[in-house]
Amino acid sequence: MEEKYGVPWTEFNFFGPTKIYQSIRKIASYFDDRIKENAEKLIEKYKPVMDAVIERYKPTLEDKKVMLYVGGLRPRHTIGAYEDLGMEVVAAGYEFGHDDDYKRTYPELKEGAVIMDDATLYEMEEFARRLRPDMVGSGIKEKYSYHKMGIPFRQMHSWDYSGPYHGFDGFPVFARDMDMTVNSPTWSLIRRKR
Repeated sequence: MEEKYGVPWTEFNFFGPTKIYQSIRKIASYFDDRIKENAEKLIEKYKPVMDAVIERYKPTLEDKKVMLYVGGLRPRHTIGAYEDLGMEVVAAGYEFGHDDDYKRTYPELKEGAVIMDDATLYEMEEFARRLRPDMVGSGIKEKYSYHKMGIPFRQMHSWDYSGPYHGFDGFPVFARDMDMTVNSPTWSLIRRKR
């Protein structure tokens, strides 16, 4: 809209405390000092709650590697939530991504991460074999391949199993679900085909 019609716009991200705080401050920056002060009070109110969630789950999630292959804004928007928990996104991709999606996702990733474009299931499995993620977040059709590979999997296209994962209320659910997924003892019972 901005390029074609000159209508300014901005994007916000409400996944994970770091991005939520940034977004609240960014929204408040368009208004007067009273709004800015209230934004800081809101952040101050929720920061102890978010810190407690991180303190609880980070010890079991830190340094775990995640591979994401989901549509819409989810790859770039959820990266910060994983990072808040000490996890590293080693790959992200889209099935129907646009140039803009990749341009906005790449800066969110750490150096050396892989960006996938319209990967086949074979390619996705090969990425998993080479990158060795501790968890994959993707859509329902990829679920069974990763289960067979013995890789913990979280359905991230829609939250029909749990969620929501956004906002102050959603982050504790997100953290719990990622911990439950990665650290489930069931994965040790699968003969891995990696």
